[in-house]
Amino acid sequence: MKRNISLIILLSIAIILFLGNENQRIKKANFLSKTLYYPFINSIHKLDELFVVERKNRQLAQELTKEVLKNNLLEIKLQKFKNSVLSFPMRPYDSVLAEIIASNGTFRNKNLIINKGKNSGIELDNPVISNKGIVGKIISVSRNYAVVLPFNHIDFKLGVMLKRNHLQGILSSDETGATFMKMLRLGSEINIGDTIVTSNISQIFPSGFSVGTVSKIREAADKVHIEAQVFPFENPARTEQLIVLLYKKDKNYEKELNHKN
Repeated sequence: MKRNISLIILLSIAIILFLGNENQRIKKANFLSKTLYYPFINSIHKLDELFVVERKNRQLAQELTKEVLKNNLLEIKLQKFKNSVLSFPMRPYDSVLAEIIASNGTFRNKNLIINKGKNSGIELDNPVISNKGIVGKIISVSRNYAVVLPFNHIDFKLGVMLKRNHLQGILSSDETGATFMKMLRLGSEINIGDTIVTSNISQIFPSGFSVGTVSKIREAADKVHIEAQVFPFENPARTEQLIVLLYKKDKNYEKELNHKN
């Protein structure tokens, strides 16, 4: 019965629209579009606007990625001019913008799964960053997907340094997800608020990428070192888009040393 009523209504509207001359039909169509059909037409316009916004967001994300890498390169150049003793890589890095589509693991020790893989040039041990700071490294890759080990995972280790004086240390996290800069000798010149960046002796990352700031300093259990708790610039659990750097550190020196020994 309801179907018959709906059909009768639609047929009636169609008949009304076809009655009269062309100007009258146009007026009736305009009237219906502003009244009866308005919600439907308005929904279509809203969908079109959403698609346009989505395209603009993706374009802006790509542009922001380029700016982040460009700023890092400028920071490295500035550091080189300030301290000619240090050797920094001076080339820009190719990168892939990816989205987090899932995670696996338990509690704090979760890995992130992204929607880009070998087909995009991603390889094992590629460093992963965001627009705010480091996120982790690639630990597994398939054709169209990859797994990221985040820096606050208990298995993640990274060479880092203070941006201010290049004091070297090791970044690691405990089972609660708290992150620390460790292996600092007692008496090391480090202060709360100091900025931590990736080190030039990192096995994964190029130097100079932002990590976080020192929020607390304490004596280590061995009584020989101190540890600096780090407030990271990025929280992997709240990140949606990542930047995978298509970067592999040159480790030919290891082969040369092994050959000499």
